[in-house]
Formats: sequence, C-alpha cells, structure tokens
Amino acid sequence: MSLPKQGDTVKVTLLNRETIEGVVEWVDGNGLWVKGAERSRWVPLEAFTAPHESHPIDTKEE
Repeated sequence: MSLPKQGDTVKVTLLNRETIEGVVEWVDGNGLWVKGAERSRWVPLEAFTAPHESHPIDTKEE
C-alpha cells in the first residue's frame, strides 16, 4: 500500500483502536495531519505501514 498524499481521503485504525477518517491536509517525514468531520488529528506514518492484529473488544481470557 502506498502512503496517502495531500488531498487523499483516508480511514485508519490506530493501535489504541481509535479510528481516524478524513482528508489529508499535509504530510511530513513522520506522519500526516488528517482533518476529520468532528476533529483533526496528526497520525504517525507507521499507522499506515505497520500490520495490525485484530483486537476483539469482547474477548475474555479464562
């Protein structure tokens, strides 16, 4: 997957399970600024390049 560019619409789930969706306003060497409908957020590039494991919320360990 190629990295998003300025003007691209993106949706990414961070490691803390927060989902960010919006338009890329600018990109720097370490991340990008995403302007969402409700708020804007700086997102590290590793969120787009690192594979994420599934983390079910309702999983219980016994």
